[in-house]
Amino acid sequence: MAYGLQIWDASGNVRLDTSDRECRYVGFFTGSVSSSSSVAVTVSGMATDGTWGLNELAYSNFYVSVSMGSGQFVISNADQYNSHDYKVQVFRI
Repeated sequence: MAYGLQIWDASGNVRLDTSDRECRYVGFFTGSVSSSSSVAVTVSGMATDGTWGLNELAYSNFYVSVSMGSGQFVISNADQYNSHDYKVQVFRI
């Protein structure tokens, strides 16, 4: 016999089951990255296994890019003249 919680809607369809994954908010990181440089931000336990997500909020700037690595994410600034601020939300999926 299986154990766990299931939630059904009014039509009898399962809406939440023990095999479903829920998103968990891990943290919010802000800072600034200098022109033509990168900043590594440490996040405990972060892995490139498909269960982590990043949401970059800062200013919709095409100079700033975010990449994920093991235990960190990296903010890179391609603008050779200006520094840029960043705001990143981290989630566990």
